[in-house]
Amino acid sequence: MSVVIEERDPVAGLAWTVLRGERTDVMRALGRTHAEAIHAQRVAEDGSWSANVRRARGVAAARFAAVVAATKSLLPLEADELAAIAEGAEVDAHELWAQNLRGDLGRDGTGCSDVSFVGRGGVVLGHNEDGDGDLRGAIRLVTLRIEGDPDMTALWYPGMLPSNAFVTTAAGLAFGMDHVPVRVANQGGAGRHFVARRAQRQQTGDAARAALADIACAGGFAFDVADARSRRTDLIENAAGRVAQVPGGARATCHTNHLRAVDGTREGLAVAPDDVWLVESRSRLAALRSVADEADDAETVRAALRAERVLGRSADLYTFASIVVDQATDTITVQTDGDPWRGRWDAFARGERKDA
Repeated sequence: MSVVIEERDPVAGLAWTVLRGERTDVMRALGRTHAEAIHAQRVAEDGSWSANVRRARGVAAARFAAVVAATKSLLPLEADELAAIAEGAEVDAHELWAQNLRGDLGRDGTGCSDVSFVGRGGVVLGHNEDGDGDLRGAIRLVTLRIEGDPDMTALWYPGMLPSNAFVTTAAGLAFGMDHVPVRVANQGGAGRHFVARRAQRQQTGDAARAALADIACAGGFAFDVADARSRRTDLIENAAGRVAQVPGGARATCHTNHLRAVDGTREGLAVAPDDVWLVESRSRLAALRSVADEADDAETVRAALRAERVLGRSADLYTFASIVVDQATDTITVQTDGDPWRGRWDAFARGERKDA
């Protein structure tokens, strides 16, 4: 079956591609249409791609093989999606697995920040997508309109499953993903990107929340989930199979990159108190809470995410995009390095660019 591919006008400087069709065909087309961007990452001067491949073939080979096998067993559909992306891009699937399991083989030290609450008019969720500054030009938007799934739009790094940053769906769901430290991987667990992808394909909030908890991540993610239909927000941490869920409320829930619901001092999770990334995450959380505790709408959340000591502007921790969804006004706000763009949330999730 053919795939319909459409290019939307950029949003806040982010290129945007919409793909519609059967699952395998869409994923193969996603890889094919972004093959140049994927190959650019393979040869980037920072060497992170090749370092991940060397790690998967060298010191982490046994862990890597175990997590790949577990993921294929637990989440075969999502594993097949990654294989289709690799086929379309004409890249060895082993290399894409190495990128997607980067945070499932031990400590991963990059950032992201989230704010969520339930206001008088419904849910609000804001996400800062942070990463290595060398990736600034790579990130973009993709909409997947796959038969059998709700339509969804993702902030996407070429070569990754479109599931590990920010995703919003036509089921009224929005997901912000933050890495959390796992020092010893759960080798019987699935890759965290694959667990996220399964949840984002669900048609209801109940099903999505269950999907984030019932399969162990090999590594660790904190999932901030906004469910417009049920008017609820949740923080769900899944760290090497240790799972905790905290329902949100009227006061803002803030999260950065350390465990807050799961006990981070447990064996296999604990990192040194002076770990540079732990210290940074705690400092960023304190700064975020100081400006977000009284947040009551999308604009105050956006301002909190762009505040000093929250907005990343260093070479190793750069905020690529801030995204805020607001049910009360059916708006989504996207901001990169320039002025924010505001559009209709429901339309955005379906791949339609409608200015607010």
